[in-house]
Amino acid sequence: MSRRERTERQILDALEAQIRETGMGGVGVNAIANRAGVSKELIYRYFDGMPGLLLAWMQEQDFWTSHRDLLASGESSQQPPGALVLSMLRAQIEALGKNETLREVRRWELIELNDVTARLANRREKAARAFIDRIDGLTPDMDVPAVVSIMLAGVLYLMLRSKTESHFLGVPLRTDEGWQRLYAALEHIVRAFPSDLNQESLATLEARRKAATGPTKD
Repeated sequence: MSRRERTERQILDALEAQIRETGMGGVGVNAIANRAGVSKELIYRYFDGMPGLLLAWMQEQDFWTSHRDLLASGESSQQPPGALVLSMLRAQIEALGKNETLREVRRWELIELNDVTARLANRREKAARAFIDRIDGLTPDMDVPAVVSIMLAGVLYLMLRSKTESHFLGVPLRTDEGWQRLYAALEHIVRAFPSDLNQESLATLEARRKAATGPTKD
């Protein structure tokens, strides 16, 4: 690593430690600079201030921004869409479950609207749409974006709610057993998807859709 890369890593680690200790309310350029042992000018020079620093940290941590190629591989395309949705939800659960700092930032995004939270939301929406648009329209029997939105929002809410509530409707939110039950519930919902979304590969369904719509004009 170059000297700059080491310093950037030092600053990013300081940001994460500050969020863990104080929550987003204690995050600021002076606090991060003091914790990292650098001048605040370096934060502006390397990250263009706090917005750029938070965006850089989230680029590393957030599920959607670090899984842009979720459906890019041929291997993924050989799986049924239902299985891909479940894989995405499980990965979301694992990413949030093991990272309290990330959960703290996501809580902050829900309660505060500013340039940083807007940019984070827009970047996440763009990445998520790249995933869902591949699946949407493969069957007329299901509004895929709406259904997956409810499932994904449920995962996010319950994960963030676990900070202040240990149970939701009697289901433990802070134990592996509780989240195994919740994942089993997600599997139950996916089994109710139209049969072609569970029985045929994404590649097959996309080819069928392309054949049905005919060639596109340049």
